[in-house]
Parts: sequence; structure tokens; C-alpha cells
Amino acid sequence: MNHRRFLELFWEFNAQIEALHTLYFDSLVGYSILHESLLAHQDSVRQLLGEHEYATQEFQDTCSIAYKHLANRDHTPVSMSPVMKQGDMKRRVADDGQNTLLLGRAMVVSAYAYWEEYLRIEIGKALGVLPATARACEETRQVLNKSVVSDFWGDMRYIRNSIVHTNGIANDDVKRCKVLTWFKPGDPIDISRERMDRIFSLMGGYRDVLHDLSLPK
Repeated sequence: MNHRRFLELFWEFNAQIEALHTLYFDSLVGYSILHESLLAHQDSVRQLLGEHEYATQEFQDTCSIAYKHLANRDHTPVSMSPVMKQGDMKRRVADDGQNTLLLGRAMVVSAYAYWEEYLRIEIGKALGVLPATARACEETRQVLNKSVVSDFWGDMRYIRNSIVHTNGIANDDVKRCKVLTWFKPGDPIDISRERMDRIFSLMGGYRDVLHDLSLPK
């Protein structure tokens, strides 16, 4: 048991969680600012039009808008449509809107990749069940499946596989989840703000397990 290495892994994983957590909340704050800016823009147009028949939020939602009207810098979306509808943007950046749900999926995929391709292997080395030269491969995975297991990370695997392999629709494997029991087969894998908070909390708990392993008994 390499206690010193476990302490290093504790700090490394702590930094990874912090990087993902701040990216997540930076993004949510950005969505909120965009949402408020769009509502303010629509309100200013309605005040200008007064009682005109087009001075409704429903009509404005069908009108196009550019990022430069909301954020003082221009970006051109790469899409099949030359315009960006205000209503579509409003739905994307609303609380738990499309952007937040897609970001949650990206967080799950990124966090699980860190676990499976690096952290889990390094834990195996620190435990002494893998040689120092071990790399990600089927032989390594067979050893880790016996010696480095976690209900939480197992659930993340099932959810990640539904995101990556079945286009974000829960497959039958989600029935095997023990901790993140949010989905049943056929459900969209929607990772809301509340669910993402739970995932970050559980990652923090696993980080603390690494700290416990760094302390000689």
C-alpha cells in the first residue's frame, strides 16, 4: 500500500473536481446572463413598439438575433440555419434548459473518462495490484474489476454508456444502477442542475476515500 501516492491522488482528483465544478458553474452563470440579456432586449423592443401588434413576446420569439446584440461580441453559429431565433435561444439558456442538460452529459462523460483511463489505474498501482508500468488495456481492466470497484463509478459507467452509445437514451443497463437511480430504460439522460450537484457531492466523497487510504492504520 503506497500511502504517499494515495495522498498525491487525493490532491490530483481534488483539482480535477474543482476544474469541472468551476467550468460547470461558469457556464450556468453565462447562461443566466444571456437569458437576462435576451429578456431585457425583448422588453426594450416592446417599449419601443408600444401598442403595436408585433409588441408581444410570442412574436419576438420568432425573430432572429445575433450574439453581438447581447454580449458585445460577435460569434457566428455553425449550423444549417443562417439565423438564430430568440425563442430557441431562450429555451437553450433557461434554468435546466437544453444547454444545462447537454452540459451535464458532457460532465458525466469527462469525469468517467478521468476515472476509467487514469485514476482507477493509479489506485490499482497504489494498492499494489497493478505494476507501475500498467496502462489501460483489457488485462488491466480485469484486475481492476476485482480490486478497484465502486457503486458510484459503476453507475456513472452505465449512464455514460447510454449517453455515448444510445444517443442519450437510457439503455437496459441503467436498471443496474445502485446510487444514481434516476433513469429507467427509454428515458432521456437529462442531467439537471440538482442531479449534477449530487454527482459532484459523490465525487467529493470518493476523493475523501483517497485521503483515508493515504493514512497508515
